[in-house]
Amino acid sequence: MEDGGHIRIKKVNITKSNYLMHIIASLDDKITAGEVDIYISNFLSYGIISETEAKLLKVATSDNVLTIPSEYRDELRANIFKNMLLNLVEE
Repeated sequence: MEDGGHIRIKKVNITKSNYLMHIIASLDDKITAGEVDIYISNFLSYGIISETEAKLLKVATSDNVLTIPSEYRDELRANIFKNMLLNLVEE
């Protein structure tokens, strides 16, 4: 029987900016309105964004606003979403 080793549990404090940068880096080149809604819901539940910021993100990335051919919509939505999130990153 081997004796030794241990498990260390450490709480990692992640900042709003680090969290947002991680999300931005993990986003694909295309994103659907439904996927944006899920991100926004998560951001709200984690206290990352305010209700006002959530509304602005939702409106700016909605299909009602992106009145371009559907084959380009998800790519444009991803660009808008990423850039809006970048503007929420605090220096």
